[in-house]
Amino acid sequence: MTAERPKSNRILPRWRAVLILAIIFVGFVVVLTRDTDLQWWQDHTLRDQGRMRYMQDRPLPADRGVIYAGNGTALAVNVPAVTIWTDPRIFNQYRKDWDKVAAALNLSPQVLAERVQSGGSGFAYILRQGEPQMGKALNALHVPGIYVQATSRTYYPLGAVTTPLLGLVHLDHHGAAGLERGYDQWLAGHSGTEKVLVDGQGEVLRVLGARHAPIPGHDLHLTINPQIQYWAYMTLLAAQKHFGATEGSAVVMNVENGQILAMASVPSCNPNSRSGCGNPADYVNNAVHQAFEPGSVMKPFMVAAALKTGSIQPDQSFNVSHCLPVGGFCIRDDVVHHELNVAHILKYSSDIGAAKIALRTPAQAIYDMYRAAGFGKEPDLGFAGATGGVLPQPQTWDKARHATIALGYGVSVTTLQLAEGYAAIANGGYHVAPTLIAGQPVQKQRIMPANIAAHLRHWLEGVCAANGTGILAAIPGYAVAGKTGTANMANGKDGFQKNKTNATFVGFAPGFAPKLVMAVTMRGSTRYWNFGGVESAPVFRVTMRHALQELNISPRWCGGKACASKNKGITATQAEIWAEGGGN
Repeated sequence: MTAERPKSNRILPRWRAVLILAIIFVGFVVVLTRDTDLQWWQDHTLRDQGRMRYMQDRPLPADRGVIYAGNGTALAVNVPAVTIWTDPRIFNQYRKDWDKVAAALNLSPQVLAERVQSGGSGFAYILRQGEPQMGKALNALHVPGIYVQATSRTYYPLGAVTTPLLGLVHLDHHGAAGLERGYDQWLAGHSGTEKVLVDGQGEVLRVLGARHAPIPGHDLHLTINPQIQYWAYMTLLAAQKHFGATEGSAVVMNVENGQILAMASVPSCNPNSRSGCGNPADYVNNAVHQAFEPGSVMKPFMVAAALKTGSIQPDQSFNVSHCLPVGGFCIRDDVVHHELNVAHILKYSSDIGAAKIALRTPAQAIYDMYRAAGFGKEPDLGFAGATGGVLPQPQTWDKARHATIALGYGVSVTTLQLAEGYAAIANGGYHVAPTLIAGQPVQKQRIMPANIAAHLRHWLEGVCAANGTGILAAIPGYAVAGKTGTANMANGKDGFQKNKTNATFVGFAPGFAPKLVMAVTMRGSTRYWNFGGVESAPVFRVTMRHALQELNISPRWCGGKACASKNKGITATQAEIWAEGGGN
């Protein structure tokens, strides 16, 4: 029998025991050090990170100021809206619900997917300034990773009627064009923030309160009359469609205080539909941003300069039977006349007669009158990029330029400037600075003697009478004074487009005691009768008639009813022939 082996009583070598104890001790020290660091040194940092995960600051957008018309009607207001955004890291886990989300937001699943992918890893906009009911429908789905934030958007009650004037607002609540841009610092408020408690999916559990309350913008009160603005736009739009013009503009102004009651422009677009205003060219304010050669509407200011300097007499006559050679070409009239006095030169819009008067008048005097009337000066109305047109210095005028500037060539103006200038004729000789902001002080300065303004008012009434080029501007019951203008459009090189014109009419009413002035311009029409007396004068007639009624400016009365027009028997065809005959 084999003897049992004794049990081993070996003990680990000392060095191994020390090593194991050292490892255990070092591990304990590391854990203790880390615990101490977390407990004492990083306590505030970790608390802050925890709060960031479950307590967040959300922006609170501020409402823009409301834009009001002169009668208190709101032209631009704030309405509730929602912004929809997503955290793709969470939302991508719930693709099975995307079709329901897309349907709630009136989006196709493809568009929804594109918008999710267009953002960063943790944020992507799905919809901005959407309808509030979309937010309600989305919240009812309870899909994690997509969120609704209440906000507001700007709504324009008159739609396209005021777009070129008021402009638009960016998605960031700042003005993009028009008065919204020009007065953005006044209209825009200051955003605030609120503290909210969210869960692990980013859903808001509770609003803890406002950290910084939003400060709304200031309201803006305009001089615009919404009824007159409506008629100016609608008649412009009708004329544009009828004559095929590329663009048009109109300005209605009070001749005594310079308050602008309407500033309309075509084309336009509906700012309440973002897809409808995608192209900035669709809402340019042509009344202040588009300068053009105006044609014969400049003649009254040249005549005023001639009378003021004594270069002509009010009853003086001129032989206009032959063309006038100037600078290598001959100035002609469309209809041959023999001898015309100053009144008839304006009535029939004789280029020969006007050029002869201009060449008798010092160039500096004509320039000074144009400048005093507002031509060549940028308007101070709050429109970024508004033009002052072009008015060359008189030292640069040769004989041809001296004559043609009086005919409205070689100078460019805006529709606003024409209304501004004619207001001085209407109010007795005072230039009145135009204004769009209610409550502004009247700025006026005499630019021509009262007797010269009276002569011009009387003569310009003849333009809108039988055989005058502005017959289509006549309003039954009211005396109307005005002037037509037609100029071929420049071709952008060194000449003119043969069949496209700047067709203009500027007038005021009532002629015996003018209250309102209106300038109308249609550009780019290719119709045969594309004259100011045919295209623009009817826009004046319709708009001015409604404006006079809106402001309770009574017509002349004859036996209890409005006086019949002296031109009652004139047909539209006759009027067009007369307008064509002297339609420049």
